[in-house]
Amino acid sequence: MSNMLPKRYVSEEAVKRALKIDSFRNLSKDKIMQFASIIPYMDKEIAIAIINQFPEFADFGKTVISNYIQMCNNILEKATESQAQVIHGYQTILDALARRMDVESITEEERKSITEDMILVADRIAQADLQYKKFLDRLGTKVLWGVLGVVAIIGAGIGVHSAIGDKGELPQLADNDDKTTV
Repeated sequence: MSNMLPKRYVSEEAVKRALKIDSFRNLSKDKIMQFASIIPYMDKEIAIAIINQFPEFADFGKTVISNYIQMCNNILEKATESQAQVIHGYQTILDALARRMDVESITEEERKSITEDMILVADRIAQADLQYKKFLDRLGTKVLWGVLGVVAIIGAGIGVHSAIGDKGELPQLADNDDKTTV
């Protein structure tokens, strides 16, 4: 039965040997990427213990999320500016129509027409507001999915091992000195 189980890195020392390092502190980006590639072959507790020893891996997830949120904030800022310009344009139209209503010499029919125009502009303001709220809802959903995606990728690397194409063998890591596989 033990032949059916995939081989795993079951200790920190085994992972250090595979990465050809003495310590998990101050790892290079290459070593972090190599480490990430063998996470599925580690016991969950070992992977978590190792990740806790070097903040760069955890900071990677934080950086990705932070950059994604900043990008969304920039989009939101531009959309807010655009929304304000749309509302300002409609307000300008409403102000012009209100000034026309103040003229005493206009007929009742013209007042009715101006009132209908003002209602039409108010409806367009409401429509623009509704579209903006839908945009915010979609943006919020995308932020949520982006954050969940990063968390899922990190979680998958820590806790999920896929047997597809595994054949029970551990991955071989390149040697940094001569770039050949072990």
